[in-house]
Amino acid sequence: MRLQKFLALQAVNSRRKAEKLIIAGAVSVNGKIAQIGASVDPSEDAVTVDGNTISNVPAQQHVQPLVLMLNKPAGCVCSHGDAYNRETIFDLVPKEFCRKKLMFCGRLDRETEGMIILTDCGDFAQKLTHPSFGIKKHYEALLSRPLPLGIGRLMVNGIEDSGEFLKFDKIISIGRGNMKNFAFEVVLSQGKKNEIHRVFAHFGIFVQKLRRIRIGGLNLKGVSPGRCRKLSAQEVKKLLNLK
Repeated sequence: MRLQKFLALQAVNSRRKAEKLIIAGAVSVNGKIAQIGASVDPSEDAVTVDGNTISNVPAQQHVQPLVLMLNKPAGCVCSHGDAYNRETIFDLVPKEFCRKKLMFCGRLDRETEGMIILTDCGDFAQKLTHPSFGIKKHYEALLSRPLPLGIGRLMVNGIEDSGEFLKFDKIISIGRGNMKNFAFEVVLSQGKKNEIHRVFAHFGIFVQKLRRIRIGGLNLKGVSPGRCRKLSAQEVKKLLNLK
């Protein structure tokens, strides 16, 4: 694992902060001052920051959190219960996992489809959702009308809406033929409430359909709408962009 990722996960909650500490010479690996780009094996290497040892217990010795991936269909709500008796994402979770107290890592509104991650571990949920960890979320958006030339750049630069600063990390055309300027992939790293809808609406564009297709290094491949399955340890690493 890259040293800055290890520090971000174990100690400082930010890869940028980790890099600054390494550059300042405050980080040592096995007693030697570390350099940017160094790799560590958490099961073998002793990492210190300003002389304080960071936990290097092998991940295999920790209790592994339960992590599920659900492909949410439209019309399903992200809630443990609904006052209007609508279907919730937890109605789709296999009974074998319902004994656990599960939480969702990043809400999708009722009509938005796609990837929802569920877990029984609050620390894992924090790592997956807090902007300081830099885990990017990818969405497919189908628009009500073509995107005018130059608007995408403004969306990446960011807008102010209801006292909040909203922005896309990226917006990429994925449409073909007559849909060339209607279908886009949007990448977010902060994920504020209804952020994609609000940014497009700022420019007078309605999002007709929205689907989350990827989180970190993991996509929805192999999980059909309405289905849910447990992730392997390797897939959990992909979510967090760990090697």
